[in-house]
Amino acid sequence: MTYAAVEQEAILLKAVWDMIDDMVNFEIFQYPVTSRPTNLVFESGSHKRVFAILLADFLAQPKPSALPFAFAPSGQPPRETDRTYLFYLEAIGREPQLGPDASGLAAAASAFADWLNAECYCPAVWLSELDLSLDLRVSRIWLLKVVGDANKHNFSRLGARVKQIRKMLARHGHDIDEGRVYRTLPDFQHWFYRDVFSYHASTIAEFLDQIRRALFDYLSPEYARAWRRGDRFDGDYSFDVPTEIRDPLALGMYWDLMNLKRGGLAFPAFTVSPYLKNQF
Repeated sequence: MTYAAVEQEAILLKAVWDMIDDMVNFEIFQYPVTSRPTNLVFESGSHKRVFAILLADFLAQPKPSALPFAFAPSGQPPRETDRTYLFYLEAIGREPQLGPDASGLAAAASAFADWLNAECYCPAVWLSELDLSLDLRVSRIWLLKVVGDANKHNFSRLGARVKQIRKMLARHGHDIDEGRVYRTLPDFQHWFYRDVFSYHASTIAEFLDQIRRALFDYLSPEYARAWRRGDRFDGDYSFDVPTEIRDPLALGMYWDLMNLKRGGLAFPAFTVSPYLKNQF
């Protein structure tokens, strides 16, 4: 399937908006304090686990069969986040199709990408199964992917992650047998999920919400141009779809995007306490 550039953008933006809505909402989080910098509170431990799993999907590389797109590369050295949806958002910022200026959207995506690519320093991590204490240095995106997969899968389906953890330990000077790495997975979950992930969850949600708000703003001129009042019944309306959007899938995604814009943003704007941004 070959899509026009504006069709690619409509499909990609709908996918991103849906994923963020699935993660940052009133089912996952309690209503946030909006009068001051705060932290978000999960509705339950199960909702926290769902958030971790969905985040790992957002930070995964889209399958070419689902999104066979070819957005222009940045020309910069490759980063881990280039294999995530953030790469596409940054590319849209360079060549926007549905609006005149996507710089705000690109900036929001780039800010999250920079944070994810940065090193996470976890001092004195105790791995009881290995009788080992060490200071771990890994990228935040690597850590979040490990956490998400470990919450999603039983240990019997974590072979690829176990190999990555083993290589990471080797980089820290410890050559550990693969079987013993399997045994220490609960220790990693204890440190990375219960402590580090819990600490960063509010900041991650803030980054995601900022992307959603930037996407909302980016689509405002197109919505103002395209919306048409109908005359068949009260509340009837339609959209003047760009002529380049012809594929049925892209057409449906465009309509969905415009209706998301029409519906507004239900989750209130919030800022996260600086005390949740100075560790790890």
